[in-house]
Amino acid sequence: MDVTAETLFVKSYIRKNRQERILFELTTPARRYDGLSRFCHQAKELINPARISMEGEDLNHRAEFTAFVRKHNEICRILSPDPFLDQKQLPLEEAVSMAGMGTDAALIIGNGFAVVFTEAEKGGRNKYLLYDAEFQKKHS
Repeated sequence: MDVTAETLFVKSYIRKNRQERILFELTTPARRYDGLSRFCHQAKELINPARISMEGEDLNHRAEFTAFVRKHNEICRILSPDPFLDQKQLPLEEAVSMAGMGTDAALIIGNGFAVVFTEAEKGGRNKYLLYDAEFQKKHS
């Protein structure tokens, strides 16, 4: 199993005190589902707040998010406890659309950014755009 995307995601966007555990779970086949399921209800506690660029239930309807997606419409990898979504590689716009149609958590990993969808619940579904400015500086 190639775990490059998982490792980059954890090192870039997860709080330092949670990285070791999340990385272990995401890179261990028997624990992968548990690691991905943490993002259903605990995403806010796992994500490094310094990396949150935008957040909210209406994220995919905001003009600035739509502009970001158009500008960064590269091939991304989706990680999800939903086997239909997990490991798919799609352009960002398609990945966001597919994740939005699902009900499970989804992590969309691009080059220097990630989009996290929590599990759909009665009260709504949180979404986060995570951005790694250091990565962007090195690769622009």
